[in-house]
Amino acid sequence: MPIPFLLGALGIGAAALGVGGHLTAKETNEEAERLARKAKRIYNESKESLERSQKSVEEALLSYGNLKKDVLDTSLSDACDILNRVINTEKKKNNNDIKPKLAFDKQKMLEIQKMVNIHKSTFSSGIAGATAGAVISLAASGMLPVAGGLISTAGSMLVMGEVGLAAGLFSTALSFTPLSAIAAPVVLFTGISSSIKADENLEKAQTMYAESEDAVEKMKVSETLCTAITEKTYMFHNLLSEMNAVFSKCVKNVCDIVEYWSNLLDSYEIEFDYLTEQEQKLCAVTFALAFAIRTIIDTPLLTKDGKIEPKLQDNYDEQYKNYIEQKVIVDGCLNSLQ
Repeated sequence: MPIPFLLGALGIGAAALGVGGHLTAKETNEEAERLARKAKRIYNESKESLERSQKSVEEALLSYGNLKKDVLDTSLSDACDILNRVINTEKKKNNNDIKPKLAFDKQKMLEIQKMVNIHKSTFSSGIAGATAGAVISLAASGMLPVAGGLISTAGSMLVMGEVGLAAGLFSTALSFTPLSAIAAPVVLFTGISSSIKADENLEKAQTMYAESEDAVEKMKVSETLCTAITEKTYMFHNLLSEMNAVFSKCVKNVCDIVEYWSNLLDSYEIEFDYLTEQEQKLCAVTFALAFAIRTIIDTPLLTKDGKIEPKLQDNYDEQYKNYIEQKVIVDGCLNSLQ
């Protein structure tokens, strides 16, 4: 038992006994029962509060993971399909009307396509629990587990309600403070017995109270971390949601453009040179948004030991700044194409 808590417990006991130590056995037992009730109350209140915070983390991660999954399923997958039909884009890299950072990069396109392919492979198992475990992993670590055995194991844990353990298999958020790692007071549920000496009951209650305080402090630390992770998760969730709304419009318009030229030229693939200046800009900024979204999806919120990534806020600020710049270009392209 930590010395400060032990001293605190002894102080409580001394106050209860009084200077002369003249409390009767009945009074001593009553004091022991009062202290035991307080120990149970502060422990249970903190436990319930931590459980609510852990539930909030779980909900935030599942929501963010499902958003990532939806983006990979729809707009990012569609973007890969349509942008891969626009060929020879490197010819326009030095065009003054297309900023270098908006130019196509075939290697980056391959990275985006690889992520989409891994996503399709990961979620093809059809196991509800496995899918939930993979979604949590995708949200927190930015990575998709592709080992079928690992997915299946985590899925089974989720089905059984062992969310913390399942997340732990993926090195994700809920593994940082499983409640089982916070020891409950060893005598918390044994109660105060009238069959033993009053002094022993009081000593037992003092031990219970000190251990409760120790557990409460640990749970407070865990709850603070839970709150921070929940806030960061929703921060990235909102950014990805906003970016995807703009990105989806771009993808739809690029699809229309490519289909128009494909029908006109009777060709599945379209030369970049055939597109108008604004159409080229729209294709380029759509690619830039695709890679930005790929980067966000791949950005881990947490370290392997369940702590918030040290540079997470800096990463967010950079991605948000780039998105605002890209949105200005998108708005100009879409307005000119109307």
